[in-house]
Amino acid sequence: MTQKGSLVSPEKLRFDFSHNKPIEKNEISKIEQMVNEMVASSGEVKTRIMTPKEAVDNGALALFGEKYGEEVRVLSMGNEKDSYFSTELCGGTHVKNISDIGRFKIISQSSIASGVRRIEALRSMQLEEYEKLQQDKKSNIDKKLNDQINMIKKELCKINIKPNYNDDLNLAENLKNLTKQFDQIKIKNIINDKNKNIIKDKKIGSFQLRYQVITGLPSKELRNIVDKGKKEIKEGVLIVFSTFENKVGVSVGVTQNLIDKYDAVNLVKEAAEILGGKGGGGRKDFAQAGGVNKDKIEEAFKTLSKKIN
Repeated sequence: MTQKGSLVSPEKLRFDFSHNKPIEKNEISKIEQMVNEMVASSGEVKTRIMTPKEAVDNGALALFGEKYGEEVRVLSMGNEKDSYFSTELCGGTHVKNISDIGRFKIISQSSIASGVRRIEALRSMQLEEYEKLQQDKKSNIDKKLNDQINMIKKELCKINIKPNYNDDLNLAENLKNLTKQFDQIKIKNIINDKNKNIIKDKKIGSFQLRYQVITGLPSKELRNIVDKGKKEIKEGVLIVFSTFENKVGVSVGVTQNLIDKYDAVNLVKEAAEILGGKGGGGRKDFAQAGGVNKDKIEEAFKTLSKKIN
């Protein structure tokens, strides 16, 4: 593995190296521990001037492709088994004692080319500033999450529902669970409200034709509505519309014994065109599409109902 390091700022360091895969978290932890242990050893930094050959013979790493003069500056630091932990060819200005480096932490890694990865690290005061900034950001995020959680809890308590909150979960997971719980209750209330969930059934020969319009229901819930409707009418065709945030959803359901006569996909595509939408798809027994013109709902139903007899 070849590597190349650079000092981006007095406290920020960047290392490029040949590697195909991201460094695992446990490997990063080991690197940080090793560096910080070496820094804590407070070893002196030794600077020597040598020929490139002498430097390599003394353990310095010469980067492939680099050109060196007759003399090179060699830095050695860190005691390890009666030898130096690191010996490098370098012309930059460096600390006199490795304890001056301060606490070290890797903050990011990325791929910058095929087979080449880059890690960036911070040290000393800049690391402290970075960690304070991260803590401040986390505090702000946590405050927003707590505000949203408390708002949902309050709404649930108004309707005598115990909030689905678990102290063992983090704030984001609790907010997700509470939002799901609250949404399910709102959907249930919409479905049970006869002013928002209008159902009209019509007998056509031996089966039922259901026309259903639900206000305030996300279209993703239409599949459940159609499945429930099929069980209720037992035999027939269901044409269900929902309106939500200025959009219209339409689903067509056909009970199994009628799919040879009626195709839900063809019916829903025709409805979508009237509603100002495009496409739509599914199977012969269930299909769904969307549109933008809720004023055309009744027209769409009348057009489809003429094809069902």
